Amino acid sequence: MIRKLSLLPFFIFSSAFSQEKYEDSIKNIIEKDFVSIKAMDFRNLVPYKAEKGMGYLNSKNNKLVVKPNYYQLDFAKPNLRGNYNDIAYFEINSRTKKMEVFLQNWRIFEESPKEGPIKKGYAKGFYVSNNSIFSFSHTYTYCPQLFKYKNQDFAIAIKDNAYAVINPDGETLKNLDFNYSHLDLIDSGNDNIWFKYKTLSGELGFINMNGEKKLINDIISNSRSQTEGYFSFVDSEHSIRRKYYGYSIESNDESYGVLDLLTMTWLIKPQKLFKIEEINYATDQNLSEKYDVEDRKNLKFYFLVSDKEKETSYYIDDQLKKYVLKK
Repeated sequence: MIRKLSLLPFFIFSSAFSQEKYEDSIKNIIEKDFVSIKAMDFRNLVPYKAEKGMGYLNSKNNKLVVKPNYYQLDFAKPNLRGNYNDIAYFEINSRTKKMEVFLQNWRIFEESPKEGPIKKGYAKGFYVSNNSIFSFSHTYTYCPQLFKYKNQDFAIAIKDNAYAVINPDGETLKNLDFNYSHLDLIDSGNDNIWFKYKTLSGELGFINMNGEKKLINDIISNSRSQTEGYFSFVDSEHSIRRKYYGYSIESNDESYGVLDLLTMTWLIKPQKLFKIEEINYATDQNLSEKYDVEDRKNLKFYFLVSDKEKETSYYIDDQLKKYVLKK
């Protein structure tokens, strides 16, 4: 009797072998592009954009280091990450220069949606369960916006088109009662919290949890202290949501500046020359996943600006030095 042998194991082995071989071929190409770059110089690499992709230039002299055969190149954090030719993702270790190549991006699967918070007629403020608001008073127009300050729960509540900061018992904080037509929470971490506010009488500025006000009637309209989904790798918190370590882009239709939320002074004063889109940074240190603002001293900050006339973008630093490829 002749037995029929299954070819399935062979096909599985063959497919796995082919993929591994393909990954190795891409890895060889990338390694050639980065072979002359020392790991200690990763921090000096600045991504630049060309018509056909992205490459790296040297921040010390703006000279070409890596040709633009890549996409989604990031600064060293401290490893280098990017996408080669829109077909494979890679990561280069800053210590060993060991490279990993992935034909598919990592993904995070969101949890199934939970039931929304409950409005209760007899509640005074809000009730927290599992770090989210479970129920809140029916006197508020919407579910309050929960945040923590010094390990205690607080929330921004809206009632009759007025904003206030309340505790779980529904009590308002001094100087943060329902006297505001807008309160925008800006949390830099380490209990450094400010609110961009507008009072019912029209005053604009920043106010903190102690009621201290800064830049009264001396601000511009839009604030952004973090960016969502900037980088395609979604394996770590740094990739999903990059906070700006206590800096905020302040902008309107004409002016763009960068505000230091720790000192409440301008790092880049509002100006019309550069349209600042994002804040990024390079480092040779391993950073805390909690975005500890104490790490800021280990970072070199860059600011992505766009040039509509030339239909391109490039980075500048806080001295407004341009990082544009020398030809």
